[in-house]
Amino acid sequence: MESFLATISELNSPDQRAFLYSDLDRQKVDNPDGYKEAVEFWTRLLSRACQRGLLSTTAFPDFSTDSESKDEDEDEEEDVLDRIGKAPVDMPSVLTLDRRLLTLRLVFRGDTPMGLDSVLDDMQRRGVLVPTDDFFAPPLRRWANWLATRLLPRGIASRGPSAVLVATGPLPEMATRVLAAHRSRVSCPLTDNIMSIDEFRHTYCRALAPDESLKSKYAAMNVTDAHVLLKHLVDTRHAVTSAQLTAHPPTSSAAGHGARGADLVKFATTAASLAITDSDFATYQVLCTRRLLAQQVSALEARVAELDAQVREALRRQQRPIAAARLRLKRHIESNVLTKCVAALETVEHVVLQLQQTSTDIQLMQTLSAGTLALRALNNEAKDIDPDKVADAWEEEAARAAELGAALEDTQAVVLPDDLDVEAELEALVAVESAKDAESKEPAGDAVDALADSIGKVKITAKDPDTISNDEPQESRVAVPAE
Repeated sequence: MESFLATISELNSPDQRAFLYSDLDRQKVDNPDGYKEAVEFWTRLLSRACQRGLLSTTAFPDFSTDSESKDEDEDEEEDVLDRIGKAPVDMPSVLTLDRRLLTLRLVFRGDTPMGLDSVLDDMQRRGVLVPTDDFFAPPLRRWANWLATRLLPRGIASRGPSAVLVATGPLPEMATRVLAAHRSRVSCPLTDNIMSIDEFRHTYCRALAPDESLKSKYAAMNVTDAHVLLKHLVDTRHAVTSAQLTAHPPTSSAAGHGARGADLVKFATTAASLAITDSDFATYQVLCTRRLLAQQVSALEARVAELDAQVREALRRQQRPIAAARLRLKRHIESNVLTKCVAALETVEHVVLQLQQTSTDIQLMQTLSAGTLALRALNNEAKDIDPDKVADAWEEEAARAAELGAALEDTQAVVLPDDLDVEAELEALVAVESAKDAESKEPAGDAVDALADSIGKVKITAKDPDTISNDEPQESRVAVPAE
């Protein structure tokens, strides 16, 4: 959290930080504009910090302790950090914040914010933050509580500050990402649209990850975030149905085992398929059985490999009785237990495939039925249309269009009288310009002829090289007679 606050430019300025961390209740009367700017600043900061999981009760612990306890807990700290860095963990909440921890979490360079209660109350009145009790309450009660906070004075409307608040700002975007991720993974709606809340948390955890680099480090989304997101999808998107969605979300996740009344989630493909039916519960029970058998087969195969390694190790150490016992147990698992589990899993797999094939056939028949209705409606619209009359009318109109095009071509081929006069005038102008060009070229020709005559009159006198004096000027060697 300290490193995140260090990236906020306003907090790096001592003067601005002193104002933002002051008691904002006084600023509300003395400096309304400054109070408004402070509330906007804290709204942005709290939203960003919440989406990064820095304000959650399940956020990663801060190991920055004083020097006395630091040495004692150094080994334990390294172990926890190593586990967090390597093994996937549950994501901290990115949709809720605990107001009881805000003052301690937002301490920066020795300064403690004093006006967070005013900011949180203002955010609640605007609906940016909603208490969890109100968020999971029925719609009528939720609107009544919201109106009470808007219309009544603070002392009358408040029932006491709620500890955990839901940040409603990022909910639409995260819901959109979850729905997009679900659409990309669905191959058979019958089996892929049904899951437990625990499966929902693990499957769509990455859609809520605050950063691309952190997606691989999280195994499941926060339990409270899962219920908040499902509540939003149920109430506003009408794309999800949950078999059990209480006002107080559970504190720990429990995977559904196919029993009726379990925490079952269903994504709806159409409005008609939104309700969870007996067929959905039965299908989910089959899927849970398949998953359980697959886990048993994997565990038995791992056990067989472990026993095989133990047999080899016992033989290497010349412990023949131990090797024989391990070998008998291995053969018993392979011949009796594992074989039956594999056969049962194969049977359940055939059941699942048959369910999926039947669902696909039903969708195909529904598509053909819808196509038949659409084609019948189109035929009803076209029953009053005579195809022969339409064809004759088309040919008639096409012939008229052809006649008009031919007439236009003939009109463009005629040379108008005005055009003839223009052409004659253009020819006269061309003749005048040609005469001017001829006259301008004559003086240049005479000059060239005069230069040629002068060159022809030049006489070059050759002398014996031995008789030529070096003192004689070079100009005297060429004689040019005067005209």
